[in-house]
Amino acid sequence: MKAKRIIGIVARIFIGLVFVASAVSKYLSIEAFDMFMFEHRLFSWNLTQFLSRLLIGFECFIGLALLFGVCQKQMRCLSIGTLVAFTIYILLKPLLFDVSSDNCHCFGEVWILSDSQTIVKNLVLLALSYFLFWQNGFQKKYSKWLLIAFFVAPVATAYIIRPPDIIVYSLYDKSASLNIEKFDTLLLEEELAALKVAEGKKVLCLYSTGCKHCKRTAIKLDVMIARHDLDKSDFVVAFWGKGENISKFYKETAVAQLPTALVPAGLFLSATKGKQPIIVLLDNGKVVDLFRSITIDEGKIVDFLE
Repeated sequence: MKAKRIIGIVARIFIGLVFVASAVSKYLSIEAFDMFMFEHRLFSWNLTQFLSRLLIGFECFIGLALLFGVCQKQMRCLSIGTLVAFTIYILLKPLLFDVSSDNCHCFGEVWILSDSQTIVKNLVLLALSYFLFWQNGFQKKYSKWLLIAFFVAPVATAYIIRPPDIIVYSLYDKSASLNIEKFDTLLLEEELAALKVAEGKKVLCLYSTGCKHCKRTAIKLDVMIARHDLDKSDFVVAFWGKGENISKFYKETAVAQLPTALVPAGLFLSATKGKQPIIVLLDNGKVVDLFRSITIDEGKIVDFLE
């Protein structure tokens, strides 16, 4: 009986460590994880960021409870149920969502596992979960308070250290602005004018070819376009940078290529006051609204075009 209990404790600690490692890995690559969740096209960007951090906190909660052996009768059921749910999700993902199977993001971008590798990992953990019934952990009078702490601390940490964009925007001035005189001149640039950017309603995306925030913004907009079946011709992209890097930009982001122009760097940076990305809503060449990457309002963009 003692040997069985030791095996159960080792299995509990190992599974707990995997849950904690999964949560920490996601958090270390939170921007990529946010984007992965957003690509499922289920929720708005703001809600996606809140849910991603809640999921990370939930995984860490399970892991910590297993590591410290608190309320094990309840926690082993919760951990097994979570592993089963994650496995079912991986199995159904190709049928329900148009997202990559190369990285399931169960360890963020710290340790890349394909969907098939993740299923194997989950099955191994489920097999090890059998040994959780060989020990009962600890049930003390303060166990419920520990459980509360194990949940609140990771979730609060996730929201405080890397808060969602909407919280950052509310605390700091992250609004977009333009030098209108230079911007009007930018719209007259040959390549940009040829795309009829000043005619009708257009969403103008001002990007640098090498900017990681521009790439993430492009992915956000690509998801929005697909989710609301928006007309791609209503979007125009103006790049500054090396022309040969434009194809690399689209390849790395794997987004649908939009009408694209390359504009002079000096004029671009003067018009945007050195900031990028900036998303501009234009109505016959007149600026209606501006967004930075963290302030993109999906509803406003959809309403504007519709």
